[in-house]
Amino acid sequence: MTIKDFISLEIPVFDKNDSLAEFVRQLEKTGFDKALVTGYTTNGSKRLCGVVTSRDILAKIVSERLRRSSLGRLRISGFMTENPYKASLNTDIVSLVKTMSSRGYGIIPIEDETLHGAVIRKPLLKLLFNDPTPVRSVMDNHPLKARTSDSLLDVRQKILGTDKSFVIIVNESGEPQGYLTVKEVAYAFATFIKNIPERFRKERINQLIAQDYMIKNWLEIKVDSSIGEAAKSIYESNTKGAVVIGGRGLEGVVTESELINYLAISLLSGRQIG
Repeated sequence: MTIKDFISLEIPVFDKNDSLAEFVRQLEKTGFDKALVTGYTTNGSKRLCGVVTSRDILAKIVSERLRRSSLGRLRISGFMTENPYKASLNTDIVSLVKTMSSRGYGIIPIEDETLHGAVIRKPLLKLLFNDPTPVRSVMDNHPLKARTSDSLLDVRQKILGTDKSFVIIVNESGEPQGYLTVKEVAYAFATFIKNIPERFRKERINQLIAQDYMIKNWLEIKVDSSIGEAAKSIYESNTKGAVVIGGRGLEGVVTESELINYLAISLLSGRQIG
């Protein structure tokens, strides 16, 4: 298999001068929370100049300055990661997965003389479908948690304080009620700015709470499931991760990130996968 087998051709491509509203509309339409960003070089050619993700949006969207603006006036260039790491069609797949794991990248553009698209985590999960290793060996035993009544500002701080992007939402008894990812939280703040007049935002932003935005239908994986079963379920459900359930109830979570980290170790050790 080569990198070409894992390129996601449907990844959105924006110009750096497009408004943030365009990114949000694309998110609403397709669910993609990552995009490639292009711009013109000094010789007039158009090339990749950045990537933008929901984490980029979440990190900046609630600043006081931006809260006084509108999505239509905000440019993608103000949120994107400039000059991102990129690979070419000739890049070794092991090298790409290693870089994605070690640097925490959720998207790697593929460009040589032409921009071919990008590799994201989800298609790479197919390499793990036949792995019999118990999922408990890779699951996150200490996932991020928030209460249903917690404000989205608090959830945002939990996410940005770590490299995690999956938050279990629990009730007062500690029982799972749903989950939030970076995508849902970023989208909530973006649509808040879109829909609420500036003069009301400072007061109303504290009224955004977890239970109003959480995903209530979560994917469950049994603690004695295999990594292959978990990877396939997450891939086919088109979700970011799953709740791992055992005899004690919630045992942990397994997300695309844990699976890609495991994949990187497997590839580097020379194990046969796929």
